Amino acid sequence: MAIEDLDEVMEIERLSFVSPWTGRLFEETLGSSVSTSVVMEKGGSVVGYVILYAVKPEAHILNIAVHPKHRGKGYGAGLINYVLNHFKLQKVTEFFLEVREGNIGAIRLYRRYGFEKIGKRKKYYTETNEDAVVMRLSLPG
Repeated sequence: MAIEDLDEVMEIERLSFVSPWTGRLFEETLGSSVSTSVVMEKGGSVVGYVILYAVKPEAHILNIAVHPKHRGKGYGAGLINYVLNHFKLQKVTEFFLEVREGNIGAIRLYRRYGFEKIGKRKKYYTETNEDAVVMRLSLPG
């Protein structure tokens, strides 16, 4: 992800989340030494992205989204595949994320990759009072 991608990323963000990240937050994340931000493109347009912080041996997936008109086509799985393969090579063995309890599709996707529910954060999403499911994937060292 580069600054030039932010208009398309922000559009996906606004279409995907009740409380979207601000452009400033994306810029700060891009400038962080522990952050990795990746876009997936099709035909020169951004169709999805993932942002995570990684400090060996852990990574925390902060944000992942696919444009609504491109969902159900494997792009989310492609982003997860990329993250897992890229960071395995860097000796990251623990992955964490939070997901809305009601986001069954995302939970199903994460479980397909071996993520397990390890907890719940009550009313984590303050705009809707929805709980977050905390998930972890542990890979062999």
